[in-house]
Amino acid sequence: MMRNKSLNMALTGKRVLITGAARGIGAAVAKRLYEKGALVSLVGLEVDELKKVAEELGSNAIYFEADVSDKAAMDAAVDKTASVFGGLDVVIANAGIYHVSPLTGDSSEGVERTLNVNLFGVLNTLNATLPYIKRSKGYVMTVASMAALTHGPLMGAYAASKAAVEALTDSLRIELAGEGVDVGCAYFGAIDTDLVRGGKMNQALSKMEEMVPEFVRKPAPLSEAIDVIERGITKRSKRVWAPRWLGAFLLLRGFAQPLLEWRLVHDYRTRDALAISHEEVRRGTKQDTSMGVASLSTKENTTT
Repeated sequence: MMRNKSLNMALTGKRVLITGAARGIGAAVAKRLYEKGALVSLVGLEVDELKKVAEELGSNAIYFEADVSDKAAMDAAVDKTASVFGGLDVVIANAGIYHVSPLTGDSSEGVERTLNVNLFGVLNTLNATLPYIKRSKGYVMTVASMAALTHGPLMGAYAASKAAVEALTDSLRIELAGEGVDVGCAYFGAIDTDLVRGGKMNQALSKMEEMVPEFVRKPAPLSEAIDVIERGITKRSKRVWAPRWLGAFLLLRGFAQPLLEWRLVHDYRTRDALAISHEEVRRGTKQDTSMGVASLSTKENTTT
C-alpha cells in the first residue's frame, strides 16, 4: 500500500544514520534529531570526535569509524547500525570534502579523493542503506551544494561531485517513487562550519571570494542548515536549501551560470587566484584528505 503523502514523518523513535557526523552539519543535525527523540548512528573518520558527540547525546546514539569511500567499511557500519537499531528509517549522506586546485596540472590526487568521497561515498552509503530504507519505507537525504548549480574555477572537482550527487538524487527519487521511499537533496551555500572556515584560509580561494557578493560569501548560521534538514525529513521533502536566497539560484540556474562565467573570465583576480593555486600545486602544498581545505594551517598552509 502506498504511504499517505499528506502525513509528515514524526522523529520520535526514528532510526537515523548520518555520515560525516564528527563535526559541522553532521554532528549538529545528529544532536537536533536526538533531541526530537530519534535514534542516531554517527559515521565518520574522526573517531574521537564521533565518540565525544555520541557520549554527549546518550544511550540512543552509537558511532562507527568508516571512510565513506570504502565500500566494505560502509557496509559494515550500516549493517551494525541496523543490527543495533533493528533497521533504518532515515539516511543522511552528508560526508564531503572540499579540495581547492586547478583541474590542470599535477592535482589529480586531490581531485580523485574529492570524487571518491563526495560522489562514490554517497553511492556506497546509499547501496548499503537502501535495503533497510526500503523495508521501512523511509527517507533518503543527500547533501549537495550551491556548487551543484554554479561552477567556478579552482572548485572543479567539488562542483562536479556535487552536481553529480544532485543528478544521482533526482534519478533515485524517480526509481524509488513506487516503493514508498522518498528522496531529498539539500543544497547549501556558505554555512558556518569548519569546512567553510577552512576554505577561507586558502589564499587562492580567498582571492576568488573578493568577486562574490557579500550576501553569498557571508556564512549563514549552522542552525539554518539544521532547521531545513529537520524540516526536510519531517516533510519528506524533495529539495531543501539554506540560506533562503539559494532558492532563487535553484529557480534561475540557467541564467546564473552564464553570468558567473562572464564575470570571472573578465576579472583579473581570477587570473591571480589561478596563479596562486598553480604555485601551491607546484610546491606540493598538501590539503587534508579527510576534510580538504578545512584542515589547512593558518601559519604553514599544510595539513594539521
